[in-house]
Amino acid sequence: MSKDAPDKNAHAVAVIDALGGTTKLAELIEAPISTVQSWKYIGIPASRMAHLRMIAKARRTTLPDAPEPESAAA
Repeated sequence: MSKDAPDKNAHAVAVIDALGGTTKLAELIEAPISTVQSWKYIGIPASRMAHLRMIAKARRTTLPDAPEPESAAA
C-alpha cells in the first residue's frame, strides 16, 4: 500500500469478511461491489449496518463489536 493510500477501517473489514467478503456481501444486499469495497475505507453507514446486523442474525453469524469511540479528552 502506498504512503498516500487511506487506512482501512478495521471494523468494516471485519464485518465484511464475517459476511462472506466483498463480492458475496454485495450480492446479498444487491449493491455494487464498489459500494461495499468503499466501506473498507469510509466505514459502514449506520443504516447499512442495521441491515447487516439483520442479515447476520438470519444467517446465525456473529459480527465483531464496533470499537469504542476514542475520547477527545485525555
